[in-house]
Amino acid sequence: MKRFLSLFLIALAFSSCQEDLKSNKPGFQAMKDDLLWRANDARASISSNGELTIEALGEYDQVTLSTHSTNEGVYLLGTTYTFDSATYDSNFNDLALSYATNPVAGPVYNVQLVTNGSGYTSDCDLQTNGQYTCNASHNTTGGTGSGLTVSITTDGNGAVTKVVRVVSRGNGYLPGDIVTVTTGDLNCKVKILNVQTSNGEIEITDYDNINMTVSGTFKFNAVNVDNNPFGAAVVNFQYGEFYQVPILPFAKK
Repeated sequence: MKRFLSLFLIALAFSSCQEDLKSNKPGFQAMKDDLLWRANDARASISSNGELTIEALGEYDQVTLSTHSTNEGVYLLGTTYTFDSATYDSNFNDLALSYATNPVAGPVYNVQLVTNGSGYTSDCDLQTNGQYTCNASHNTTGGTGSGLTVSITTDGNGAVTKVVRVVSRGNGYLPGDIVTVTTGDLNCKVKILNVQTSNGEIEITDYDNINMTVSGTFKFNAVNVDNNPFGAAVVNFQYGEFYQVPILPFAKK
């Protein structure tokens, strides 16, 4: 009961902070390891290649979000596409720590269907509410890791139409690994996008090219890039928002 009450109070407090965020322009905040983190200043820039960088400055630390374009939409982090990334750096009492959504080995987080294959049997049924009920899963082979199992749906001819969920994340996989879903004709391929210890997303919800501001949301897990024993192995940001962050004049890269 105490845990539920604590979660309710955190949600209530963060909801209030979200309202404050939109009354302070620019605004940038998130829950960092379950504690509110709010930037003292935030600014953005666009490179000559159209890549967006947002820098949010705290008293002793900084969050940097990068996307390969300013288009509104979701950008996945921790993949082999390193133009989309998030970093967290801090320097307090001469202790410097750096975290980044680098591609690293670990348990699978997101996957992407590459080839449909044939001869497969569906594990899941689509319900009237749009959700899936899955009663089985398929093993996989290949890649740098082991132990990944997934639930799939198929069409009437046995071709895989969707990887509904990752059932067992396995371990030791790298972003970019291609694995084969077993059974069927062994010709359904799935790509590992990112892993549990280094992942996340940035969503640009509003890019205002007249007033030159950008707004959106973010969340990510980032790994300790230097393996510094004085810092945690992973830093977690959730419920992140940036609101009307000003885009500074053209910056060369």
